[in-house]
Amino acid sequence: MILRILLPAVDRPDADASFAWSLADGRGEKLREATTPLADVPRAGTVEALLPASRVLFARLKLPKVNAATIRELLPFAVEDRLLADPAQIHAVPGATNARGETLVAVVDRAWLARALEVLAGAGLRPSRAVCESALLPARAGAWHAVLGTERCFLVEDDGHAVAFDRPAGAEPPLAVRIAADEAAQREARPQRIEVFVDPALEAPDAALWSERAGVTVTVSQARPSLAASLSPHAIDLLAGDFARPAAALGTLRLPKLAWGLAAAIVALQFGFTTADWWRLERERRALEAEREAIFRAAFPAAKTIVDPALQMRRNVADLERSRGRATASGFLALATAAAQHDAAPARRMRFAAGRLEIDRAEAPK
Repeated sequence: MILRILLPAVDRPDADASFAWSLADGRGEKLREATTPLADVPRAGTVEALLPASRVLFARLKLPKVNAATIRELLPFAVEDRLLADPAQIHAVPGATNARGETLVAVVDRAWLARALEVLAGAGLRPSRAVCESALLPARAGAWHAVLGTERCFLVEDDGHAVAFDRPAGAEPPLAVRIAADEAAQREARPQRIEVFVDPALEAPDAALWSERAGVTVTVSQARPSLAASLSPHAIDLLAGDFARPAAALGTLRLPKLAWGLAAAIVALQFGFTTADWWRLERERRALEAEREAIFRAAFPAAKTIVDPALQMRRNVADLERSRGRATASGFLALATAAAQHDAAPARRMRFAAGRLEIDRAEAPK
C-alpha cells in the first residue's frame, strides 16, 4: 500500500487539522481518497508527504562545481536574498541542472518542515520522501500547468519550477503567470501552451483572454489533480541532508553495481589473505613448538612431563652447573664478580639469598 498525504499550509500543523490523503495499491492504482484528521488516516507500508506549493520556494541558481556536502552548506546563503530570512532557518535541496548550467533548488522553512514531520511521526506516519505538490502535474517539454483551486493556486513550469499565487478575482490571468511567461521568453524558453486545471466548484476562466494576455496558448479543464497521480521526474525530495532518514543513508550514495561488486571482491580477497597468513603463521608456530620440545627431550630424556620446555631447560641447566661445581649467573661468585667490576668502592657488608646479592659500600678511595 502507498499512502500519499498532503500537509496543510497552516503556519503550525497539528494532528487535529484536516489532511488530504490518497491510498493506492502497490501498482499505484488509487483505492480511495479523503480529507480527515490524522487519527482517521489509513496506514500503509509506504508513506509519501506532499508539501503545499505555498510552502516551497523554487529558484534557478548557477552553483559552483564542488562536492555535495559543500553545496548543502552554500545553498541557504545562495537563496538568502530571495527570502530575506536567516540562512539557519532555511532548508534547501538541489535538483536537476539544465543546459544553461542552472540548478533547480527547492527551499522550505526548516522549522515548519520539522514540525510537520514531528506531527506525522506522532501519528505513526514516517514518510520515505517529501516533495512539493507541484510534482503531481505532468512533465512535458514546452507545456506548463496551472492549478486554480478553492484553497491553493500555483503554476508549474516544464522543468519543475513552481510558484504559488492568489486566485484571480477578475477575468484577467494572474500576474504570476504573465511574469513567468515573460521571464521564460527572456531565457528563450517560452512555453508552447499552458494547461489550466480548475476546481469543479469554481467558474472556469476565459481561455482566449488568458491566451491573449499571457502570449501563450491556454487550455482550461474542470478538474483537480489527483493525489495518486504519478510524480514528475523533476520532483525534488526534501527529505535530504539533516532530514534524511538513516535507513536511506546508503541509498544516497548511488554507487554503481560494479563499484559494489569491486568492494565486495576486495573484502573477500582481504579476508582470504588474512586467513591464509594466519594459517601459515600458526603452522610455523606449531613446528617451532615441536622442534623446541624435541631438543629438550634429546637433552633430558628422563623428563616425563613437558609444560614449558624453555623454562624447564633453564632450570635443568642451572641444576647441572651447580652439581658440577660451576658458578651460575645467579651464584654468589658470579654476582660478586659482576658487582666488583661495576663499582670500585669497598664493600662493608654483603647479603646473599635466593640468588640475590645486596652490598653496602663504603666511600670509594680518593
